[in-house]
Amino acid sequence: MPLDIEFKTAVALALLGKELSNKRLLELSGQEKPRGQHHMKYSPTDMRSIRYRLAGLSSDEEHKALAKNKQLPALIVTRMTKGGVGKTSLSVNAAAALAMAGFRTLLIDADPQRSASILLKIRTNSEALHIGKLLTRKSNGPDQDLADGLHHIISGGMLDFLPAHISMAESDQSLATAMGSYLSVELFLERNQEFLAKHYDAIVVDTAPGTTPISLAFTYAAHVPGNILTVVEPDGYSIEALESLASNLNEIEMVSRKRVGTRIVINKYHPTLKHVAESMGYLYSNYQNQLIESIIPQTTGFSRQFSTEDEAKTLPLVIKDPSSIGASAVFSLVNQLIPIFGITLPGLQK
Repeated sequence: MPLDIEFKTAVALALLGKELSNKRLLELSGQEKPRGQHHMKYSPTDMRSIRYRLAGLSSDEEHKALAKNKQLPALIVTRMTKGGVGKTSLSVNAAAALAMAGFRTLLIDADPQRSASILLKIRTNSEALHIGKLLTRKSNGPDQDLADGLHHIISGGMLDFLPAHISMAESDQSLATAMGSYLSVELFLERNQEFLAKHYDAIVVDTAPGTTPISLAFTYAAHVPGNILTVVEPDGYSIEALESLASNLNEIEMVSRKRVGTRIVINKYHPTLKHVAESMGYLYSNYQNQLIESIIPQTTGFSRQFSTEDEAKTLPLVIKDPSSIGASAVFSLVNQLIPIFGITLPGLQK
């Protein structure tokens, strides 16, 4: 069952990224504060309405803009050639935060290790639809089973999820021998453009660590927004992996003549560790123009996302504890990703 989530005014304002009074926020939502309720609460669909009202669009204009929309959703592809940097956790939390902020989001697990699927408690079998099956199809028409293969995570269509399965490794093998396999994601997006434009404002993709055909195809598709999102831990291993990723991107440009840049977010930051300070200095000296201002701290909140005692308590941090330090850092990050990757609502300018 999809989650019905609500959050307090302070979280709503952090997600909105604008300085508004509590009273103004309430007015924009079109709600009335229930008598006797001390704290007002907002839902992801409330946040969507607030964004439209802030832009001066009425409810009718909102619905008309959605009906006319034919534009593909903004695409955020998370990539790193090294595992263990917290890429999946950040991908899932960023997707959930975008949904909470009012953007209808599709999260795709493109990693056969299915870490995102585990965090969202989605179990599938080899018969279930996954992105590998979609990318290896030769069809030119829309994938009629796409909607049925999605799992609804947050109610109101605010966060949907296409899970992974270990059998995706077979899809990688098929793509490895296929001519022009780097185009497979772009072709998937094109043939499903009408469905995707109708239901989503953003697509977030968690790719496998290393270099696989599926990861490369998503990386190539990121030439449209212009960048991939790279998650690094401030240590020497991540810095070496960044150089490997840069080589990867250069190869894509040589083959396709399409340039894909990278925007880097620092994760697991711990200011008291000596090697962290040294690595931060190197990153700022060599990657300053690519670094995103928001930094995700090392915090126990992310490790508490998983519950071994009660699976129902396994949730992304931004949903489980939206007032936490880690969640606040993710909200700050998402507010920077919105302009970087051109995320907007139908009818509103980027």
